[in-house]
Amino acid sequence: MRKLILIILFAIILPLKSFGQSFNDFNLPDLEGNDIKLSELLEKGPVMISFWATWCSPCKEEMKKVSPLYDKYKDQGFTYLAVNQDNQKSLAKVKSFITANGYKFPVVLDTDKGVFEAYNGIGIPYSLLIDQNKNIVAKHLGYVTGDEEIIEKEIKDALSKSDSKSDSK
Repeated sequence: MRKLILIILFAIILPLKSFGQSFNDFNLPDLEGNDIKLSELLEKGPVMISFWATWCSPCKEEMKKVSPLYDKYKDQGFTYLAVNQDNQKSLAKVKSFITANGYKFPVVLDTDKGVFEAYNGIGIPYSLLIDQNKNIVAKHLGYVTGDEEIIEKEIKDALSKSDSKSDSK
């Protein structure tokens, strides 16, 4: 019952909190210390930003299910960008977690939670799909098995819009 109440609250709060939300560019360090800029990733195609932490089980489940989607669609311009929310104490676990799972998607560190706050984050996992026109076309708060099917459809839709954009050039 408690879970149902939380889901209902999130269903009400998320749309209200995201009203008028727009694209916010950012530049964050990856696990090697290289800067990753969102607008540069968007030049290639749609980007799914996923806010996560090593202590968050649903986050880890989402990553496990979305990683194959990244592998499947990255050559078409799609990027899955994992934006880590760990604090300084648990930051050391991030790189070993990514390496141990063999993840190939980019991972950046948002240690001050500035990007999370700029995108009105209220809980994790929290994911946004941004198309090449810098429109937020999908949002997900939380993760349950099966969500990856919805996410894949959203990725395909965003990629088809990217294709039509490049066809018109």
